Amino acid sequence: MSLSFRLRIALWSALLSGTVLIVFLGFTSNMVRKTMTEEADYELKGFTANMVLTAQAMEEGGLLQTQLVGTLSAERAEVRLIELAEIEDSDVSIVGRSPLALEDSLIEGNQIYKEPDWPEPGKEIEWKPGGSNETVEYKDKTWRVMCRTFDGYKVRMAIDLKEIRDELSKLMRRYFEALPLALIIIGFGAWWIAGRVVRPVQKIIATAENVTAQGLGARVQGVSSKDELGRLAAVLNQMMDRLESSFSQMKRFGADASHELKTPLAVMQGKIEAALQDHGEGSEHDTVLVDVLERVGQLRSIIDSLLMLSRSDAGSLIIEKQKLDLSHLMSEIVEDAEVIAAEEGISFQSENGSSGFIVNGDERLLRLAISNLLTNATKYNISEGGKIISELRKSGNAYQISISNTGPAIQDEIKEKIFERFYRVDTARGPNKSGFGLGLSLARVIALAHGGELNLSSSEGGTNCFVMTLPQ
Repeated sequence: MSLSFRLRIALWSALLSGTVLIVFLGFTSNMVRKTMTEEADYELKGFTANMVLTAQAMEEGGLLQTQLVGTLSAERAEVRLIELAEIEDSDVSIVGRSPLALEDSLIEGNQIYKEPDWPEPGKEIEWKPGGSNETVEYKDKTWRVMCRTFDGYKVRMAIDLKEIRDELSKLMRRYFEALPLALIIIGFGAWWIAGRVVRPVQKIIATAENVTAQGLGARVQGVSSKDELGRLAAVLNQMMDRLESSFSQMKRFGADASHELKTPLAVMQGKIEAALQDHGEGSEHDTVLVDVLERVGQLRSIIDSLLMLSRSDAGSLIIEKQKLDLSHLMSEIVEDAEVIAAEEGISFQSENGSSGFIVNGDERLLRLAISNLLTNATKYNISEGGKIISELRKSGNAYQISISNTGPAIQDEIKEKIFERFYRVDTARGPNKSGFGLGLSLARVIALAHGGELNLSSSEGGTNCFVMTLPQ
């Protein structure tokens, strides 16, 4: 399924925006995590200092451990004292020393408190006054741990990061809850913007679709912006002006030329016929005059056809409609066509339907169209054993005139070209039988003028079938 340009813009905008928002969420979450972790480190620094000051103020003895832990639990339940010990010589610098090396600086019995199950500090941890931090997993919880020396003590404390995780989870949950609504708003916004953007394009498309040989006056209206679309509309209108002018000149020339040539040809035909009457039969001059008369008749036929096509292009083809018995009309036309086919050695089979096949049409034009089809069926037949089948039948609310003939197959690439003016293919019965390439074009114009159509129905098995459809 092909999506419209407007819908594709909306979907791509929503997809791109969603990607950007998700990336922004990851960046924001990382920044929030980093900031809250720094706050936890700052709190641990204060807790460790307070713990050392509290230990100094309390009495020595076994009761100190309980007092320390109780004091800490009363203050912050998420903060844990892991280790507290007095350093043997507080004047000795211990910065940069590992936790194992620092054990040698402790006086026996000066280990004030130590959590027994807590994992030892990592190798990268250094005991220093400013403190060294790490993140540790302990008892299904994530802790932020600080190892620090302060005022002759080494202290190690931890704070639960559950609050940070909860805040991040809440942030992401609310973010993802709002994300669909944001994408919908963005999608509808992009749809609305794309609609305004493609509106001039739709006007251009609608105008171009309405352009026909009879409707070259269509112009793009309502696109007067100074941007690229406005320029496109202006250029298209200018192009249509030039086309309309050129086409009008061409149609006027064709109509005028055809009209002007009819009179001298009629005069020539009259004089040739008069000359034939003045000469005796069988003379050499008679043969020449008869040939010239035949050529003049062909020229008059071409001019009449061109004049009719020009009028059709201009939308001024005159159709004198009347009630016609199509079956009777077909019988008359077929009767003449059978004589010509018999002279060419072509068998003719016809089924002209029954009386009562009434159409509202121009008898002269319909006779011309059907005769052209039958003439083509004779010209483009095979040289030996040729056959023509003519059939009139009713199909729904229309009548179909089917004319089939044996002959060379018509290739798919020229199935529409054969209806173009002056387009000719090689005949099977010799060059002397070739036409001028106007018969099919004129027949289709007449069918369309009556609200019907003419098409090449099939071309296979050595048989070509043309079908003209006329409404009742």
